[in-house]
Amino acid sequence: MLKTKKTRSEKQKDRAKRRRHRNYDTMLRIEELEKVLAETGSDMDPETIVSMYMPRRRLKRLGAMLLSLDRMHLCLLGLLFALFIVFFLAFMQEKMGNFTINLNRLEMYRKGISIASDGDFTDPTAKLVAGSLEDATNISVEDLPENLDQIDGSHNGKNYVAYTYYLRNAGKEDVGYRASIKLSSCSKGAEEAVRIALWRNGERTIYAEPSQSGLPEENCESFIDHDTVCVIDEEEFLVGNVDKYTIAVWMEGDDPECVDAIIGGSVEFSMNIDALADDDTNLFVKFIQDIKDTLTGNKPIDAWGTVAPDYYQGGELTWKNRRNQ
Repeated sequence: MLKTKKTRSEKQKDRAKRRRHRNYDTMLRIEELEKVLAETGSDMDPETIVSMYMPRRRLKRLGAMLLSLDRMHLCLLGLLFALFIVFFLAFMQEKMGNFTINLNRLEMYRKGISIASDGDFTDPTAKLVAGSLEDATNISVEDLPENLDQIDGSHNGKNYVAYTYYLRNAGKEDVGYRASIKLSSCSKGAEEAVRIALWRNGERTIYAEPSQSGLPEENCESFIDHDTVCVIDEEEFLVGNVDKYTIAVWMEGDDPECVDAIIGGSVEFSMNIDALADDDTNLFVKFIQDIKDTLTGNKPIDAWGTVAPDYYQGGELTWKNRRNQ
């Protein structure tokens, strides 16, 4: 018997037919699914099961649900999405820098305490972020420039992060503050070889993790613990005082723990400035007092809370004319 060869299109039709038969053999009809669920005593909705295996159907149902919402609900959803984006960007901004300085807004900023990246306080604020440094290698403390404490703002070098800022009290009252440097994040053990130099009003102290023996590294003070580098308590930060801080961060090449294993690691630090004494006054009372001061013109608070209060009676308060010289 002679058989003729099938054309290419006929072969494609046969393959499609076989695929359809295979799908039919494995497909469970909705009536059969309801029967199985009834026999097993399950109260699950068959539509839910079908939707789990039909992504397009889920998308259609989601679209239909959104279209059924009124304008108010859509506005609320849009607002929630916008808030999510804002918080996400704020989180990313917090993590982009190698060093951040944060001033407590409620207990310090509202009283007239502010920070700035220059001694003239051209842009006083409650938060500063140092520029990040990528692909840094280890150096020695002797490699750092001698004038690090003489340059304002961010002034990173080839293999170190450096930042200088000023803290002033142009406020309503004398206060005490606590400045603490925290290790925000680290990876690959880089914190074991890192060094932090802190200048406070011209006096330098270098901090490091304790050595493997538990003793302080040479010419360094040990971190208070794994998460806290140091804590500075200023009990009498008088109205008219200005303090100057410079922070430098680098990987110390002479540290025995500066090994190849930490290559690619990273560290991030933050310096948080808070009131030394806790103010137990109710938040509502503080709010009413701020409104009262604003209405009477007695040391008013900016309505938006974005302008640093300046209550100093001696004129513009700067590093040059500070009280604590």
